[in-house]
Amino acid sequence: MRGAWRTLGLCGVLAVQAARAASLPGDISVPKDVKLPANVTLSIYVPAQARRFHTSLGGGFVHGQTLEDTVLSAAQLFFSEAHMAEAGADAQFGLLLALHPEIKANSGHPTLSLEYSAFSGGDEPLLKGTETVQIELNTLGDPVDRATLHVTEQVMAVIITGLRPDAAKFPAALSLKSRPLDFVASKEKPWATGTGFYINTAGQVMTAAHVVQDCVKLDVKRDDKVLPAHVAARSNVLDVAVLDTGVEVKSFLPFRRDLSFELGEAVTNVGYPLQSILAESPNLTRGNVSSRGGVNGALGQFQFSAPIQPGSSGGPVVSDGGEVLGVTVGTLNAAALARAGTIPQNVNFALDARYAAKFLQKNSLIFSSVDPNTHGDMHTANAAALAAVVNVQCFE
Repeated sequence: MRGAWRTLGLCGVLAVQAARAASLPGDISVPKDVKLPANVTLSIYVPAQARRFHTSLGGGFVHGQTLEDTVLSAAQLFFSEAHMAEAGADAQFGLLLALHPEIKANSGHPTLSLEYSAFSGGDEPLLKGTETVQIELNTLGDPVDRATLHVTEQVMAVIITGLRPDAAKFPAALSLKSRPLDFVASKEKPWATGTGFYINTAGQVMTAAHVVQDCVKLDVKRDDKVLPAHVAARSNVLDVAVLDTGVEVKSFLPFRRDLSFELGEAVTNVGYPLQSILAESPNLTRGNVSSRGGVNGALGQFQFSAPIQPGSSGGPVVSDGGEVLGVTVGTLNAAALARAGTIPQNVNFALDARYAAKFLQKNSLIFSSVDPNTHGDMHTANAAALAAVVNVQCFE
């Protein structure tokens, strides 16, 4: 009886394989000697920004299901088991597939490109390339979901054909429990940038926590020098983080010893805003402390008037004495308020240096405090800030 059940079970497996192979779209094929699904556990990495994707080209349609659901649906045709890759997870896999989608609108004909890289035990891809499909707007259903499913199936077929994976070649013996995910990042250009500043000679950089959110690879750039960095400590409540480059530096910004400031006190802000538009050199603006409070409900913030733009987050707010008074964390949404009939002007917010200092102390991170420099001026502030500021680059 047990032998009969085994025979029936094998027939069932073969039937499922045949059904799945037959269900492939007409323009997608794999070699005839390849049995689907391949007996391999696949881990799939998709950048967090893409996984949060719910919009369209111009707002004409809405993404109907999560990207994870669509990608996993495609993977089930080709692999016996598939799951999403998560940093620090101990779920085992044999192959890891990194996917980086991009939508482009070309003369009214939008396309979806999917850059892929397949990895096993090493950091160099076994196979990589790009597949592209046109997004058909004039058909039933969600066109982005449909295009995503189709282009992912194309990638899976390429992986199956190119690697001929099976459990013997790629046993499920790998995990991300102690392996950083930096090797899967698209390294052509950062998907987001922010600002930071050195707080000590050990090469540690303070920035805003939201600047480094979801980054699998971080670089700190100053002039033409690029240093890899990792998060040494962070607080999402305060919106502050410290990165460690491991490279000693000469210039850094000290904190004011009494950690106080005056309303109306002049300040300098330095950052790297709008890096896709503006020059790569730091942008310096001047203003003053406008209020001791921030947005309602925000912990430990103050308001300042030095103009900032996207990419300025994490930059220092520096006194005329050259001391850190705060860390830039945000601004009011001018577009949203304009729709409500209000146009804000230079209403920006920084984390008070008192809270930043407590964060550093709690995490046993080195920083310096100095007595207020009452003889400083704009030139003192500008020189101090420019000498210590860096561009923080986030890769996914």
